[in-house]
Amino acid sequence: MNRLQKQIEFILEIDKIKGILRQGLVLNGKRQETDAEHSWHMAMCAVLLKEYYHEEVDMLKVIKMILVHDIVEIVAGDTPAYGTYSQAEKEKNELDAAKKIYGILPKNQKEELMNIWLEFEEGKTKEAKFANACDRFQGFIQNVTSDAHTWRKFHVTKSKLMNRMRPIFNFIPEVYYGYIQGYMKEYLANGVVTDDKPVKLIATDLDGTFVDNEKKIPTINKDIVNNCIEKGIVFVPSSGRDLPSIKELLGDIKEIKYYSCFNGARVFKGNTLIYSEKMDKIMCLEILKKGTELGLKYSATSNYDVCYSQLDTEYYTESKLSNTKYTFHSNENLDNLKAFDFEKIVFFGSQEIFKELRKFVEDNYGEEVNIFGSGDNVMDIVSKKCSKGNALRIIADDMGIATDEIIAFGDNENDLSMLTEVGYPVAMKNAKDFVKDIIPEITSVSNDDGGVGLYLKEFFQNN
Repeated sequence: MNRLQKQIEFILEIDKIKGILRQGLVLNGKRQETDAEHSWHMAMCAVLLKEYYHEEVDMLKVIKMILVHDIVEIVAGDTPAYGTYSQAEKEKNELDAAKKIYGILPKNQKEELMNIWLEFEEGKTKEAKFANACDRFQGFIQNVTSDAHTWRKFHVTKSKLMNRMRPIFNFIPEVYYGYIQGYMKEYLANGVVTDDKPVKLIATDLDGTFVDNEKKIPTINKDIVNNCIEKGIVFVPSSGRDLPSIKELLGDIKEIKYYSCFNGARVFKGNTLIYSEKMDKIMCLEILKKGTELGLKYSATSNYDVCYSQLDTEYYTESKLSNTKYTFHSNENLDNLKAFDFEKIVFFGSQEIFKELRKFVEDNYGEEVNIFGSGDNVMDIVSKKCSKGNALRIIADDMGIATDEIIAFGDNENDLSMLTEVGYPVAMKNAKDFVKDIIPEITSVSNDDGGVGLYLKEFFQNN
């Protein structure tokens, strides 16, 4: 058989893909989708969604992957994504099918398409990652337009759906958070998808939340969190504090892989800084001047420089160390006001004066900074780009999970961005009323009585 005859035989063989039916429905649920329709729709998704994949890819190779990725189903058949099947058997059947179908082609074309198909299946290259994300996205779209036909049929749980969507939030997260997440919440709320609560990360504020009012960790908090860590769940302290203070406070916690500091202005992976955002120096100086004119005391940090008229309590221990990395600039008399491009400014004073400061900051720098209460007599200012919620997104992206797989605890205004970002937000019993008005799930006891640990114990026992 000559080269042309082999190519035509292959073209005729793959025409059968038009008749391979998938589980998903098309035309608003009127009939099953074919593999050919899926591949075409998936290719269009790749063309249109490329701008959300922040890697340079060979789009011709991506399209080739999409064209060939389901050809094996002519022989192996469609395997329901949410069905019960042997992964090893599926892989063997599809590999045998690939050898048979691509074996029709001339040797060089057989090797090219076989290798492209294998590359897609392995999902390791940039092109394969993007193509797989488009594959999962197209399947999600079909469920949205068919009233969740596949999810209803297979009684899908959240953990199965999250695992299926993982290439999307790993490689094109803007698509996940901008579109998919909303439908996920809708189908969880109406019971179409069963929430088996697949939590992979516990995030918690510290003061007023994880530690008691004596700045000690209640025993139940320590025991439950250490138990969760042993089971592979990541624990992330999310605080307005700096790294040394958090470490000092949490010495009884076995392993902490990430730290969200300064209300999200600094994020550490272990001891490595992976995110930092500073504020403009001139703006910082103007804000500090206004605060001091109002009679407020302050503490402000830039890298390892701390300027203060009242030293934040979190630095008390650090300031006494002979080998500290920090330089402390005392300015108790405000006669030589220092300002850097600070990551965080903390003001100490009364709520009445804070109202004046907040108005000044929001009127003049509302587009540049976030200002919020983090304690009864404490007001924090960080860059507009920073929040506890944003820090959790950074950590989730680094871990390869979605924020829907996070449970978070908080008690005050600076915690709201985190609580409204995660899949399982919990307000403390002792939280501010306006926090509890927004977050309906509330611990049964306060921070003094181990509210976080008790909630987690019941949460995991029930799931």
